[in-house]
Amino acid sequence: MKNILHGNGSLGRKMQSLFLMTLFVLQSTLSLAQNRTVTGVVVDEKDEPIIGANVTVKGTSKGTITDLDGKFVISAPANAKLLEVSFIGYNTQTVTITGKTLQIKLAESAIALDEVVAIGYGSAKKGNVTGAIAKVNAEKLEDRATTNIASSLQGQLAGVEVRSTTGEPGSELQIRVRGAASINADATPLYVVDGIPVDDLGSLNPGDIQSIEVLKDASSSAIYGSRGANGVVLITTKQASADDKVKVQFQASFGIQSLERKVDVLSPEEWIEFRTAYNNNRYISQYGSKGATIEDDYATRLAMIGGKESYYFLNDPRWTEPGYGNLQLIDWQDEFFRLAPIQNYQLSLSSGRGNTKYRISLGYTDQKGIAIESSYKRLNFRANVESKLFNRITVGVNLAPSANWSDGGRVDGKDRQATNVLTMVPVAEPEDGIYTGSGSKGYYRWTSSSKVSPIAYMEEVTNHGESVRFNSAAYVKADIWDGLKAEVTGSYNFSSTQSRSFIPSSVTKYRTDSEGYKTTASRSEARSNKFLLQTILHYNKTFGRHTVGAMAGYSMESSGGSSSKLSATQFPDNSLEVFDMADVVLTAAAASLSTPSRLMSYFGRVQYEYDDRYLLTASIRRDGSSRFGKENRWGVFPAVSAAYRISNEKFWPKDFFMNSLKIRGSWGANGNNSIPTNTALAKLSSANYSSGNIINGFAPTSLANPDLGWEKTESWNIAFDMGMFNNRIFLSADYYVKTTKDLLYQVTVPALLGFTQAWGNIGSIRNKGFELELTTQNLTGKLKWTTSLNVSYNKNKVLSLGDDNSTVFTGYDKTTQVFMVDQPLRSFYMYDAVGVYQTKADLQKYPVMQNTKVGDVRYRDANGDGVISDSDRTLMGKPDPDYTFGMTNTFKYKNFDLSILITGQTGGHIYGVLGRAMDRPGMGANINVLAHWKNMWKSEAEPGDGKTPGIDNANTGQFYDSRWLYSTDFIKIKNITLGYRLPFKKKFIQNARVYLSGENLLMWDKYDGGFSPEANNAGSSGDYDYGSYPQARVITLGINVTF
Repeated sequence: MKNILHGNGSLGRKMQSLFLMTLFVLQSTLSLAQNRTVTGVVVDEKDEPIIGANVTVKGTSKGTITDLDGKFVISAPANAKLLEVSFIGYNTQTVTITGKTLQIKLAESAIALDEVVAIGYGSAKKGNVTGAIAKVNAEKLEDRATTNIASSLQGQLAGVEVRSTTGEPGSELQIRVRGAASINADATPLYVVDGIPVDDLGSLNPGDIQSIEVLKDASSSAIYGSRGANGVVLITTKQASADDKVKVQFQASFGIQSLERKVDVLSPEEWIEFRTAYNNNRYISQYGSKGATIEDDYATRLAMIGGKESYYFLNDPRWTEPGYGNLQLIDWQDEFFRLAPIQNYQLSLSSGRGNTKYRISLGYTDQKGIAIESSYKRLNFRANVESKLFNRITVGVNLAPSANWSDGGRVDGKDRQATNVLTMVPVAEPEDGIYTGSGSKGYYRWTSSSKVSPIAYMEEVTNHGESVRFNSAAYVKADIWDGLKAEVTGSYNFSSTQSRSFIPSSVTKYRTDSEGYKTTASRSEARSNKFLLQTILHYNKTFGRHTVGAMAGYSMESSGGSSSKLSATQFPDNSLEVFDMADVVLTAAAASLSTPSRLMSYFGRVQYEYDDRYLLTASIRRDGSSRFGKENRWGVFPAVSAAYRISNEKFWPKDFFMNSLKIRGSWGANGNNSIPTNTALAKLSSANYSSGNIINGFAPTSLANPDLGWEKTESWNIAFDMGMFNNRIFLSADYYVKTTKDLLYQVTVPALLGFTQAWGNIGSIRNKGFELELTTQNLTGKLKWTTSLNVSYNKNKVLSLGDDNSTVFTGYDKTTQVFMVDQPLRSFYMYDAVGVYQTKADLQKYPVMQNTKVGDVRYRDANGDGVISDSDRTLMGKPDPDYTFGMTNTFKYKNFDLSILITGQTGGHIYGVLGRAMDRPGMGANINVLAHWKNMWKSEAEPGDGKTPGIDNANTGQFYDSRWLYSTDFIKIKNITLGYRLPFKKKFIQNARVYLSGENLLMWDKYDGGFSPEANNAGSSGDYDYGSYPQARVITLGINVTF
């Protein structure tokens, strides 16, 4: 036989081929015999097909999804007995495999208690969670026209305040979880993407996100120890589903952006009337005794003032001509802001076939800003790959490189273009037009010579930024034993940012100087890298009615970076951006290496469940950080929480309207280490010494603080989760008290030490409040209507401020706000403006200050001493709102869906420094002003609205008062989305949906001192608006297709 099979003759080769073919046929027959085809259809309670339901063979990785008719076909092993069918918003159902087509009906559930939520280094069923965790799924995020995923969270989660402080394309948003809990240290929550901490969310593509969980109380966030005091935002990206087929998804959207609203300033006609009145008043005041009258024409006035032109007394003759002569009347907001497109595209490929699952996506965003010449572009790539080896070993890699580019002159902040647009006089010479005051153009003589066209500025200034990031992670998971699993993860995150700025002198007040001499430019670059190594052990086991879970882990993180910057002036001309020491004068040159930061952590958690009734969780973490003093680098952060599912007791009536009730309670401690990496160290900076000659050297600039430690936050949380009428109504309510002590603050030190400030731990703050989340299924027939409502209340108070509890001033110019014991954090502190002295009798009727005259702003005598002085400055409210809320109504009918999101807040304030810049008595008339100056005080016969002083009443012009303190209350129709699922019958298209979405559609508010009540240019140093990039209203048309 051996000779026949292996011989060299043709008969041997034929016998060998016949034998191999026989083996192949036998193997194929056996393989077919080991599998069988299962078919079925999945419908809802109204017998409507459910599209996209997940169908898996229980105990295996084999799975599929239902088609447009709710039908499925799946190949199951011959010995398989059960299928598991699930879909978002429905109860998961397990069915027995039979020889017939399966008819599966899923029941809707308003709240899926079996839904899995991330809890930090693990996951749990939502019904078993003992802490305060809020979750948003991908379906609520995908249709929003935004470049930052944080914007989609606004109004979605109780206790999570998302503030759009600027509308600049690509900008970060401000997120606060259960109020502000720090004075100087950063109050931003910790962001964790697929288990890896990241700095921000700007590089994430919303289309890649599967879910977002926010850990709000200390019992859930304490597992992140020294970084969990401000809450933790856990983001899980999409993975391939357990589907044998390759899935291709394409998403595209195109939107048009427009200015959400304009600031009400004087129109050209109103400004001419305003300036005429201003000039007439000055003319009569100065020359009325000499016979001057307001009817005097240009020539008469010129002769009266001595023949020298002064535009404070002379009126432009064209103001009284028909059509204002040949003057060009300009609405600067219309010229500066535009209709701007925004485009988003994403293509993804995924498969769960065999032992390897992968999802690869490519995304591109192109957003033109509503301010001319501003733009933002981003390119994202993400690859999540996971493969199972040797049955017990799973390896995976997540790669996420991204790049973004931004352009546009500075709009936000003091004396930048948002301010310039509003204060530009709306009149120009016809030959200068919208380029007035720039380059070789002239300027209108009744305005300031230093005012430059914002149009010219945006067109000629270069302000370009580039950023490249590479986030990567690799992990190995092992099933060591029954219920025991191990996971080792390593990650490397790299970022590089570059920016360059070039401001030609032609768009500055030095435009008449030699070209390029006053031109300024700068180049900067920064790089950072972060490493993480993490090992975790998980154990889960059920013994009868007892379920035990345990987790233990270790992690080590390290970060470092470098930065450099060059600045120069005196360029050869206004077009060449090249830095050459032979042609320019360097004004700054610096290069530095950041102080390395390291964090070492040990952490663990134990969970116990008895009979699905009693739930207990305890965790602890020990962190060591190089950011703090050598005597205080280690901190321990414990937490414990418990829940009682009382509705699972035997005595609970089965038909009771309240079908589920769970009571929760928790306590935990965590910390905040968001301070510069070298804060605790003594630092040196370059200095010059004189010893006959100048000698370069170094000098100390800060004190070392070996005892500098963490901010420590302790939090209590009491809550209940209640379902009624088979969970058609579901209510969650939480009450919390969060106390932060050892606040990180730059305290004042004795001047004899050679320094003015040093970091220390002082004081304490308390936040307390409640949160309500209500979900109702109002209609469940062919027309489905679901409502989700969340309401949050938070109140904070400063408990102490060091040994003497001295008040600390902060805010704009370190004047407008205070840290004061027993008062809310950053309370506003200023004069309370209550009106205007309209008549001379008012000067006798009300308290006055020195030199007060009729037409001045009138302040409240806060201390009641009969005199207005500095001691009458008083507390005037707080920046943080008392209440925030969001309500989403979702309607579904056949293939149509409609969602409406309304958000709002009440109880907060913002200081409108922008308003003050164009709303101040004594500011003159060389600029445009807020519209209410039409109703200013002019005389006792024309007292105006009783709120606006006289334009020349400058006595209070230097003070900060409540005339510019605005309420931030608003109600906004944040988003409306109408979608339609296209009824394709072709097999290669599984799902297709088109939608029309509107963002920032309508707002009711009380803020007229700027573009948005959410604006804030101050960062952590205060709460004021000095001109923000406005928010955009966006109308978007999009399509999502799955092949």
